[in-house]
Amino acid sequence: MFRRRKKKNKAVQETQPELSPPVQTPKTDPSSQPSIPTYQETKTSPLLTDAFQEAFEKVVERLKSKLISEGKIEPMVFFVEKDGSMKTAVLSVKDDFQKEELVRRIREKTLAEDISTVITLTAVGDGDRVVLSGVNPNASGSALIDYSFDNATRAITSWKMNRLAQPLKNIFLDGIFDKKK
Repeated sequence: MFRRRKKKNKAVQETQPELSPPVQTPKTDPSSQPSIPTYQETKTSPLLTDAFQEAFEKVVERLKSKLISEGKIEPMVFFVEKDGSMKTAVLSVKDDFQKEELVRRIREKTLAEDISTVITLTAVGDGDRVVLSGVNPNASGSALIDYSFDNATRAITSWKMNRLAQPLKNIFLDGIFDKKK
């Protein structure tokens, strides 16, 4: 039974974005905590930046609602259409074959349904931290969300989103809008 769990955890870890390992710091010195890269302005058009930001904000609101109603956040993919409507799917991968098939299906859906933005949510570590990575034909971005949730009261006690200066590599989003493939 333990071997099966280890294999499952390994498959889940393979779908997570690549982050550098956490830096160990003494608990007595809070000022020496590692800092998260912050969002830096890019040279994209203001309309594109606003549309991309709006898609991220819609996903964040959906995540908060899901957390309050279900008490947890699962790895997911969000398909944002040009009219602003959104479709979601849970990212559940057991092995490399399923991962490759899921990458193919996400790409096919994006191109077939003329999706404007695709955003994925993956967990980082043991919980209470997730990464949003998004892409559209002209931009990409990532954000790290740290949150706290009280299951007893079904309330979000803290929520902090930090935009990352560089988008994280995400296998589900790589080349998704390339029409050559």
